[in-house]
Amino acid sequence: MKRAVIIEDAGGSREVAHDAFPLSVGGPGAVVALPGMLAGEPVAWIGREEDELFLQAGERGVDLTCNGEPVTTSQWLRDGDRLRIGTAAIAVDEVGGALRLRVEKAAQRPDEPVLAVTTVQAPAGSDATVRPVDFQPRRRAGTPRRRRGMRPVKFAVAALLLLFALAAWFVLTARSVEILVDPPPDRVDVSGGFSGIQVGGRYLLRPGTYTLSAEKEGYRRLETSLDVGHDSGGTFRFTLEKLPGLLAVLTVDGSTVVIDGHHAGTTPMDPVELAVGDHEVWVVSDRYLEHGTTVSIEGGGVTQTLEPELTPLWAAITFQSTPAGATVSADSEKLGVTPVTVDLDAGEYRLEYRLPGHKPLQDALTVEANQPQTLLPVSLELQDGKLLLDSNPSGAMVTVNGDYAGQTPLELYLEPNRPHEVGISRAGHVSETRVVAVRAGGTETLTVSLQQREGEVEVVVHPADAQVLVNGEARGSGVLTLPAVPHEIEVRKEGFQTYRTTVTPRPGVAQTVRVQLEAEAPPEPERPAALPARIETSQGQAMALIHPGPFRMGASRREPGRRANESLRQVELTRTFYMAVHEVSNRQFREFRPGHSSGLAGDQSLDRDDYPVVQVTWEDAALYCNWLSEKESLPLAYADNGVAIVAIHPPTRGYRLPLEAEWAWAARYARGSTPLKYPWGQVLPVAPGSGNFADISARGLVARVLSGYDDTFPATAPVDSFGPNERGLAQMGGNVTEWVHDLYTIYPSGNTGVARDPTGPEEGELHTIRGSSWMDSSISELRLTYRDYGKKARRDLGFRIVRYAE
Repeated sequence: MKRAVIIEDAGGSREVAHDAFPLSVGGPGAVVALPGMLAGEPVAWIGREEDELFLQAGERGVDLTCNGEPVTTSQWLRDGDRLRIGTAAIAVDEVGGALRLRVEKAAQRPDEPVLAVTTVQAPAGSDATVRPVDFQPRRRAGTPRRRRGMRPVKFAVAALLLLFALAAWFVLTARSVEILVDPPPDRVDVSGGFSGIQVGGRYLLRPGTYTLSAEKEGYRRLETSLDVGHDSGGTFRFTLEKLPGLLAVLTVDGSTVVIDGHHAGTTPMDPVELAVGDHEVWVVSDRYLEHGTTVSIEGGGVTQTLEPELTPLWAAITFQSTPAGATVSADSEKLGVTPVTVDLDAGEYRLEYRLPGHKPLQDALTVEANQPQTLLPVSLELQDGKLLLDSNPSGAMVTVNGDYAGQTPLELYLEPNRPHEVGISRAGHVSETRVVAVRAGGTETLTVSLQQREGEVEVVVHPADAQVLVNGEARGSGVLTLPAVPHEIEVRKEGFQTYRTTVTPRPGVAQTVRVQLEAEAPPEPERPAALPARIETSQGQAMALIHPGPFRMGASRREPGRRANESLRQVELTRTFYMAVHEVSNRQFREFRPGHSSGLAGDQSLDRDDYPVVQVTWEDAALYCNWLSEKESLPLAYADNGVAIVAIHPPTRGYRLPLEAEWAWAARYARGSTPLKYPWGQVLPVAPGSGNFADISARGLVARVLSGYDDTFPATAPVDSFGPNERGLAQMGGNVTEWVHDLYTIYPSGNTGVARDPTGPEEGELHTIRGSSWMDSSISELRLTYRDYGKKARRDLGFRIVRYAE
């Protein structure tokens, strides 16, 4: 926009809109006119060109000066100029961006002309003002033009020419450079020196050193020097380095995270910075299976999340009872009050439910990892009544409703409010029977006197003066009246060999013992006899020599699959013994009991001669041992007390079932080795050819099999099918489980004493079973410390025999 021009005189202030306007003398309202001039004729002109003012003298000469200098032609006006026409003056100044023409002096006499800045009025009958004429400011020759500075147009032209020259110089001296960055960046900047021009994908750069900067999201910023030579340009190639990535691991709190073999932290943890590529990540947490995976890191600062689902080594088990409110314990550790849900580690547990006023209830539980169970409610019966039972003499065997209950004196708990048949018997005495009823929670007392049974035994000896002892007590020869129990009769005389025998008197049956003492033979020098490594029974069964020693029975509580009845205890065997290399076969057992059949398992026969005998009770196995001892004139290891078959203590030299400690020692401990965990070694899976277990060939006969293991025998296998262990004993695990000598009990944990040659409890109804069978596949059952119990025959239960070597 043009600068405004303001005129200020006696008539006030007004803005001039014209590009040129006159300075006149006289005019409307003038008092006089200059000689030779018409009234209102301009003496000078003021005009605007390129937003600047200039002064143009009129055609007739008038006394016109600018800053005291005569004005004869045109000249530029600037801030501070003073114009004079006669005695009148005009000041030129700049106010607020506008040029102001201010009349400073008016006429002093009537004959003095009046100066006016005017726009001449239009002729009569016209409503428009007179427009200024077109003209160009001119100057006379030799008169310099005064101005404030170079005109803007010329300045712009000069600047353009300079820029053109510089551009031409740059183009002629610059080099064409191609800059390739992989991957293509989001931003590229070349700085330093004369930064140059980008033309397409190339840069025009003068020779010199520049700084190249390139940026791309997800990559490290590239900043490097760029040297451009005087020769022709060229191609510069650069590669952006991708930023590393972040890995966030979201899993169970307290888990240890290992990345590429290095500990990375414990959850919850901040994301871990990792280089681009594959990384091995392991997550380890208590009570969970280790989880390993490979993670491909994208990089570029991207956060990736790994959320592994850890497989628990425990399961949620819900316990219920009827009525509710019972305290439930697992392996003697209280879990809570029913109904209750508890997380239990995988394994075998012995459960117990207790509720005041009710009978304690025991049960077994197998927990599999990550397999929740809701157990069916157990029904708790009302508390039994108590019967305090004794006999005269004491030590009598007691049965309740036909089941063995123990020896007097005895505390019995009986179902209340119903009759129970209590039998009391003792060797050499008349058995008694009582019918007893007890109140719930009440206590009854019963003492039974047993009538002694006697029989007569006549002892006839030669020489007649030989001494006769009965049970170590001196008695004379002749007819002896003795209780109807076994008695040891000893006849001795100096110079003769001592005679010993055992006799059991029978009421009403006369028995005679005739003894002819033989003279003693002269003593032979003692020769130490080395025990053979193997012997054979009269049936041809091979037996291996086992030397005794100290060891630990049971398993640690932390061992996977351990059951509550496998508490650790210190044991020492002191007597050398022989153990059968193989289990007793059907052929060998049928020599003792010809009509025996081991039966079928599905469509598989268990009755072949070389298969192990099964479907036998503990008593059947004990009687077979006695039969074999009698065949070889060895003392019997078991006796019939009139109620049941019981073990003779201490054990004799006759054939018997292995003590549980002997079985564990022979199965797990070989000279110079650590105790075995499984029959084949220390770890799963089952090694090929290790034995006859629940393999894939047993599908359809058992509920669960060992995947990938095939022993080719669906049920039992010949007793010599698999090789022996380091002690020379075959199939101490697999084929059939085995009866052992001991009555069953659970040994308390924490016992620090040493049990020497333990034979088990003296009383009990159940017998101990050791080893695994063709029906077993779980971790618990396959271990050599696994203990079972029972009293009935089974299709996977047999036995092997032992005897002392001395």
